[in-house]
Amino acid sequence: MRFIAVGDLRPGMRLGRKIIDHRRTSMLEKGVELNDTLIQRLKQNGYLGAYIADPFSNDVEIQETVSEKTLEDGIDAVAEANIGSILNVASALVDDISKLKSISVDMLDLRSYDDYTYHHSVNVAVYAVAVAARMELPEEQLQEIAVAALCHDLGKSLIDPAIINKKTRLTDAEFEEIKRHPKYSYDLLFNNPSISPTVRQAVICHHENENGSGYPFGKMGEEIPLYAKIIHAVDVYDALTSRRPYKDPYAPVDALEYMIGGVDILFDRKVVEAMQNVIPAYPPGMDVGLSNGERAVVIAHTAQALRPRIKIYETGKEVDLSTDLHYRMVFITASGILMKESSDGVEKLNEDRGEGKDNPKNILVVDDSQISLGQTRAALEDDYNITTLESGLACLNYIKTKGLPDLLIMDIDMPVMDGMTTVEKLRKLEYKDLKVVFLTAIANKDTVIRCNQAGAKDYILKPVNPIYLRERVKIALDKNLDR
Repeated sequence: MRFIAVGDLRPGMRLGRKIIDHRRTSMLEKGVELNDTLIQRLKQNGYLGAYIADPFSNDVEIQETVSEKTLEDGIDAVAEANIGSILNVASALVDDISKLKSISVDMLDLRSYDDYTYHHSVNVAVYAVAVAARMELPEEQLQEIAVAALCHDLGKSLIDPAIINKKTRLTDAEFEEIKRHPKYSYDLLFNNPSISPTVRQAVICHHENENGSGYPFGKMGEEIPLYAKIIHAVDVYDALTSRRPYKDPYAPVDALEYMIGGVDILFDRKVVEAMQNVIPAYPPGMDVGLSNGERAVVIAHTAQALRPRIKIYETGKEVDLSTDLHYRMVFITASGILMKESSDGVEKLNEDRGEGKDNPKNILVVDDSQISLGQTRAALEDDYNITTLESGLACLNYIKTKGLPDLLIMDIDMPVMDGMTTVEKLRKLEYKDLKVVFLTAIANKDTVIRCNQAGAKDYILKPVNPIYLRERVKIALDKNLDR
């Protein structure tokens, strides 16, 4: 079977896999023949697409990481906030994953806007247990991680759904309410004797970042519990690869690139390394485009994550990109459910909500390296007005003359006047509304503390991953995108 984007579904196609919904009346069973009404229902509810069975993709093997029953029970348990059921599902998840000879979370999940939180919590639990197992944590810890992951967003039930699903920009008050959900989840679990303090700590800390820029406590590095580090990383990955009312999804390979770009800044290095081993960049059943113009479906993984075994649509030929000499110079250039649906591709996602392209933001980039300036400009110039300068003094004079940009991207390590000193001088000149993101090759605690003290929106390590940079810039400009 293969995964077909919802915009490409056609009447007569047959489901190769059940579409799981916590409302049993609207669930579609495997083998159902799609018609216009069913396709329209999937579109209206925000589904990404569906797995379709057809002769062309009969040889696509998709590993069932956990059973359909475990997934269904998990969705129901989270929807009902039933702690007893959640504990049972956690045990089932650990049992299912522990039976696998090799762990690979192949599924391109199916979810809707209406029950996103329930699907998302189960997905996060599956990913978290898979990552923790890869890190060789003992079974009792896998159980606790599964419980914490299933419960991590229970507090969102206490937030107005209109805020959760709002398509346009959140107000400051609305975003502050969103940021309370870890504490709400913690409070819902506090008096339950079945929930350990370790699980509660994982729940309340699942939005903490390695560099101290997260919430609610601003913890950093080793201050953050390991369970929370794991849940945080897979939570972000699943959110990136999900469609929401206010954003399109990343393809898995681009989401993984984002995770790699955030290592030692947002995410723990060992956790992200484990993720790369259990979450495929190109899941079986996914459509891909090749550099030679051909289109194909992914059949299976190989030892090289970026070069899977594929089947060419035009010819039906099976090709192992990791070994086939005729394809040694052919690369995957497009992937995922957006390949045909979006002319912008997967690199222009999660646009500023409520902001039009006809009024782009102004970004000032200051760096003494021409190479770094060029890389930053290339990553951002399609979406923003970019001005580049090569020194802190030039930055001071520019802002005194032209006024504040919407965002300042500032290198730290520069001669004469470094980036940190430049920002401190701008603050003293009463540019209190300055939004700044620091770029640096320096990764140590003292630098992070100084960045936080300078009121930085973010701290990004060089060399910069373009996908990661674009997403962090969007979040810095509109912080409430970081939910």
